[in-house]
Amino acid sequence: MTRTRRDFLKRVLGVSGAFGVPLRVHAAEETEVGKIYDGWREGELDIHLIYTGRGEAIFHIFPDGTSMLLDAGDWQGNRPPVEKLPDTSRRAGEWVARYLQRINPFGTNVDYMMLSHYHPDHGGQIQEGVEIATGRGDYGISGLAQVAEFVHFDTAFDRGYPDYETPVPVVKNPAADHFIAFSRWAMKEKGLRMEKFEPGRLDQIRLRKDPSYDFHVRNLTANGIAWTGVGGDTHNYFPDWKEEVPRENPLSLSLTIRYGAFRYYTGGDLDTAASYDDGSVVPIEAAAGAAAGPVDVCKANHHVANNASTDDFIKAVQPGAYVSTVWTVNQPQQKAIARMMSPENYAGSRFLYPTLISPERLENLSREPNADRVRLVGGHVAVKVFDSGRRYKIYYLTAQDESMTVKAVYGPFESTGTERYEARKV
Repeated sequence: MTRTRRDFLKRVLGVSGAFGVPLRVHAAEETEVGKIYDGWREGELDIHLIYTGRGEAIFHIFPDGTSMLLDAGDWQGNRPPVEKLPDTSRRAGEWVARYLQRINPFGTNVDYMMLSHYHPDHGGQIQEGVEIATGRGDYGISGLAQVAEFVHFDTAFDRGYPDYETPVPVVKNPAADHFIAFSRWAMKEKGLRMEKFEPGRLDQIRLRKDPSYDFHVRNLTANGIAWTGVGGDTHNYFPDWKEEVPRENPLSLSLTIRYGAFRYYTGGDLDTAASYDDGSVVPIEAAAGAAAGPVDVCKANHHVANNASTDDFIKAVQPGAYVSTVWTVNQPQQKAIARMMSPENYAGSRFLYPTLISPERLENLSREPNADRVRLVGGHVAVKVFDSGRRYKIYYLTAQDESMTVKAVYGPFESTGTERYEARKV
């Protein structure tokens, strides 16, 4: 057992960048490994999970070049962090902005910006060491607000706009105060357009350059309201909260992306943290899964925390690949991984692709079941969907520097072609 564990850790630390050794998956991918990532091309869908060690940031380039940034966290909180990369000379928002400028076909212009929920590891906030935008909203230049120092956003969404009252009021939340102050200033001075994110809509986030592609984004949840999966019908899972936020995570925005036969789910930090007065869990994560249906790739909820990725959710989405951002030493967590990999939840092979796991978590993971189902390369994770949505690959790109060097490639995989998200009028 001791020898196996030593070998496991040597392999893991080697491909994570400690020894600078790239992982070669199999011969078909050797032409890409060690080279600079080829980038987006017209007709492809690229989804980048950008590693900073300070929170979640996911950048999407749609087949026609329409772009969307979902979250850009920056938290120096009291939880033990993972390594901050490329280094600590810049804050997370600036690193994210630089990443966007390298891969975005339209440079500093980004069509959509979205904050999944009001937590600093997703949107930033005023905290120690953060510059204050004095005289222009007095928000912290942190997270999404810092990205906006370098990038122009056209349209933005958060969970509470426009009144921040319906159905769950936004109160006593410094991260929310920060983002609202920033967005109000940006609307007034930078031309930012804020829209209410409406569950059930199939036409709110759309292709802006060439709408002829077979591509759709379906809104699933926002602020405690979930699409039922039928027409434009929704259900409010928080009807009785009128004064204070019960928990922030279950109020996250979630959506699915369809490109041809390919399906993808993303849902912020949806989890089971909120309960009704009788002690029963508010089942909004399960509702999001049921509305999404089967997908090819699932961005795992709440960083693969044990209180997310429930059996009901997993049985609904059934992906071949889970992707996840990591920003604390205890992520991803064991019980959630076990549910993801359980054959009792669904049949077929599946793997978890996290960004960069800490050495502490790697050591514990080596003792746990399903360790062989977690890809341990470490770095930025990029999902590339091509051939009109019929196939996709999953890349690891180095996060040690800004070279965009390919460390590993998995695939190509065939998209499943499930018909849950046919285009409907809503």
